[in-house]
Amino acid sequence: MKKWMKVLLLAVGIGLIAGLLLVYWIFNKPHRDVAKEMGIALSAQQLYDSFRTNEASANSQYLDKAIELTGTVADVSTNQEGQKVVNFSTNDPLVMINCTFKTDPGNLKAGDSITFKGICTGYIPDANVVINEGVLIK
Repeated sequence: MKKWMKVLLLAVGIGLIAGLLLVYWIFNKPHRDVAKEMGIALSAQQLYDSFRTNEASANSQYLDKAIELTGTVADVSTNQEGQKVVNFSTNDPLVMINCTFKTDPGNLKAGDSITFKGICTGYIPDANVVINEGVLIK
């Protein structure tokens, strides 16, 4: 076998092993536990106002961070994965703070005032602020 062929096979083998190790590391890294993180305390209205007035600034402050939010439940539903989804009301009747709970928050109903913690994942202008991995605080 020619020398260049041996070098090529060796390089491909090393690349394959490195790729497999990277995939293994990505799939086995620990998941983020929002319940143990310190959250930025806000009301649902404050969070919405931040995104409405200056989305870029709010993204830098809140995106992918733990948020401890207090608000009034507008409605409760279940998504396709069977997780509870709670919408929190704001002063704008067309805009909600949408939170998907990681663990079942129990019996919540419209009008309840609760505090929860979750990870802010974005803002859909004129629709809602999205929070995932929610856990009920009180």
